[in-house]
Formats: sequence, C-alpha cells, structure tokens
Amino acid sequence: MISRRGAMAAAGALIVARPAQAQYAQWPDWLGTYSGAARFHRSIPLEDIFPPPKNPSVDLDDRTPFGVQFAIRTIDGNASVWLRIDASPMQTAEEGETLRFSTLVDGVALLNAADARPAPRSAILTVRPNQLATEALFVHADGSFWRRHFTATFTTAGADILLWVFDAAGTRARTWRGSTVRRAP
Repeated sequence: MISRRGAMAAAGALIVARPAQAQYAQWPDWLGTYSGAARFHRSIPLEDIFPPPKNPSVDLDDRTPFGVQFAIRTIDGNASVWLRIDASPMQTAEEGETLRFSTLVDGVALLNAADARPAPRSAILTVRPNQLATEALFVHADGSFWRRHFTATFTTAGADILLWVFDAAGTRARTWRGSTVRRAP
C-alpha cells in the first residue's frame, strides 16, 4: 500500500518531469534565418565588484540602431547558431560567426567548434521553452577578456533579442535590445 505522502511525492515528480520533456518541442519551429535591428539600452553596474571602481564608466554608447542577423540550423542533429552584428563593441566579422554545439542535454550544450574571428575560448547554448541563448567568452591578445550574451525570445513573427557584454574591466555590463523578423525560406 502506498502512503499518502508517497503518492503526493510521486505525483509531484511527474508534474516536475513533464516540462523538462516538453522543453524541446518547439526547437524545429525555430530553425531559419532572422533579421532585425538593436539599439543601446543601458549599462548595468556590477555591484559585487570589490573594491568598487573609483571612476565608474558613463554611458557614451551610440543609440543609433544597427543590424543584427542570426540563423539557427542543425548539423548532424546538433545546434548551430550563426550570428552577425553590424556595430557596437560586439560587432562580428562581415561574414558573421558560426558556433556549433554538442548534444543538447537538459537544455544546455557546450561549444563543439567555431567559425569566427576572433574565435571564442568557450561558449554555451541554453534552450528554454520559448528562448534560445548563447554565452561566449572572447580573449584579447593582452589577456583581457569580454563575455557576450545573445538571447532570442521567439514570437509569432520572429524573435525579440537581448545582447549584453561585460567590459574588459568587469565592472559593468552594457545591454542592447531589439527585434527580428523571420525571413522566408
């Protein structure tokens, strides 16, 4: 005989397990190419930096919109994300960059290969029910680094995008927001 507590725990486990299984249901619907624009949104000071900077940075970023394109494909059953950013500190090479990821496990995949200049040292792909995100770490020749996050929240017409990057000093993050439209195949 199953106790009431055991039955409740089993029912709770089933409820928790279902969203994880359905998490990838929309993945094939996202495949394609998206085009749009983004513009500078704001800087976010990182308050956990100690000691705090003596001269905090002031937002001097250009608020002019710039082009953003991305494509989601599968290669041998694994995700590939192509991204082209036409301006900002995150500007990619003219041909864009392609990040190929390993097998998606519990909504996360690690970088498998990159066709990018400069190439990221590491990257991660995160997939949620209506969202795809990449986080890539780039290293400069002098040893400093910057980290770029790209998030696409899918809509019926395309995707709303959020880009953000840590500055080299690691004292703030700057964000850009925009939207894209899915191009016809």
